[in-house]
Amino acid sequence: MDFTTAFNDSNHDGKGNGKPPTGGGGIGGFDGAEPAPEFAPLPPGIYTARVLRGEYCSTKAGADAYRLRFEVTEGGHAGKTLVRTWTFGAKAMPYTKRDLAPFGLTTSAKLLSPFPEPGREYIVRLVVALQRGDDGIERNDIKRIDITRVGDSPAAGFMLPDPDEGGPK
Repeated sequence: MDFTTAFNDSNHDGKGNGKPPTGGGGIGGFDGAEPAPEFAPLPPGIYTARVLRGEYCSTKAGADAYRLRFEVTEGGHAGKTLVRTWTFGAKAMPYTKRDLAPFGLTTSAKLLSPFPEPGREYIVRLVVALQRGDDGIERNDIKRIDITRVGDSPAAGFMLPDPDEGGPK
């Protein structure tokens, strides 16, 4: 039995060659695709951004950390993301507490909960610099974060009501 024709959606060209179908998606589009541009950090400056998410994480060395991911919302770099990570070592702890407090991230329980809260949106002003690491690679360094607005996210209108709100009882 020839299994290459057993299913209509099998990966072959109809001639038993095992070639994937051509087109825009999948591996068939690989040969004609243009490579993405090389990664480059954002230029130093002041950016308006929104918080995409905050998450408890670990550093490459395995230390506990908290990461905020931002998306630039205005200007020529809109859509680009920036990340700021805080650690919990003895020397870093006071700075971590200071920097995360304006976001309401004041307890370990809050650091382990989803952020931003469902239906909330944080708009910030970021002061971004370039920093060259020991490896010679330039990276963005967020020097200052100012919260400019906290409100309902556009997705808030699509959220389900709380169990104690409305609906049949």
